[in-house]
Amino acid sequence: MKTLSIILISFFSFTASLFASNPDSVEIADSKRVDVMVLKFNKEQVGGQVVVLDSDGAEVSKSTIKRKRMIIDFDKVNFGAYKIKVVKEGAELAEFNYNKELILSQVVR
Repeated sequence: MKTLSIILISFFSFTASLFASNPDSVEIADSKRVDVMVLKFNKEQVGGQVVVLDSDGAEVSKSTIKRKRMIIDFDKVNFGAYKIKVVKEGAELAEFNYNKELILSQVVR
């Protein structure tokens, strides 16, 4: 009886841990640079696409996810609001917003 209860408890704990993780989540990793966004993906998301749209909805960039980590560099783009969409097989997995603002203390005189 004791063995059966241990097996049942371990089975339900294992099942609960499987449902607790979300395999479709995309994380934003920390970056020391201001103009960079680092995205972390799962193995299942490799092969999808990352689309960057400006505030008007025009496509700025589109690239295929080849690895579990992707760096998006906003250094050479204009100031404004950007929307980052992660899409795989026509389904949108995640959406992020990025605002590139002009900071007056960083302007060279």
